[in-house]
Amino acid sequence: MVWYKSTQAKDNRKFNKGRFLRKEINLDTLKDMYYNGKPIKEIASFFNCSIPTIKRHLKLIVPESLRRYKFNYSESNPINQRIIKLYTNHHYSTNKIAGIIGLTDETIRKRLLKLGIALRKRNFKNLETFHPMRLNRIKDKNYPIVDLNQFNQKFLEYYCLMHTQKNIAELLQIDRATVSRRIKYLRSQYYFKLRFCKRCNNLFRFRVTEHQRNANICSRCRLS
Repeated sequence: MVWYKSTQAKDNRKFNKGRFLRKEINLDTLKDMYYNGKPIKEIASFFNCSIPTIKRHLKLIVPESLRRYKFNYSESNPINQRIIKLYTNHHYSTNKIAGIIGLTDETIRKRLLKLGIALRKRNFKNLETFHPMRLNRIKDKNYPIVDLNQFNQKFLEYYCLMHTQKNIAELLQIDRATVSRRIKYLRSQYYFKLRFCKRCNNLFRFRVTEHQRNANICSRCRLS
């Protein structure tokens, strides 16, 4: 082990044959190698010193919140930020993210759970970018609306006009289970309020993100 000069040491330990001379370690190089993911063993061989010596230096230059184990599961880690973006925004699977990032599937799931993100089930579909016709097992079924953007717009319009799930399923020619899943998804993504229309006095829903002038009347009266 490396011998450190100490004012308290009054014996002749520095003259022991088993002691090594004190090594000057470049802290900037050490920090770069540590953040780049180099193992402690390789860092010690690079500086030609022992592993405990590297660990003592790392305690002085690396904050506790940015140490390797905590940094791997920290929100400030750019790799974790990319994993969250791919999983939540783009709805990639953990296997696909593992191939992009270069980690294992189990590591991706552990990091997501450590960051407080609930894992999706196997049958989850991104409802904003998924048309029900892709789930259709009956060949040559005709849907009244084929375009995905128009389908989502119509579905949101029917939901805001207080249509029942049965009526929405009949208007869009889809099953009620799909309607229930999409409504649950809309409630998780947006916040809706109820209000009486100033023109027709009917109750309707509207998203809080809409403009105030558009939230005073329903979509039926707005089109008319």
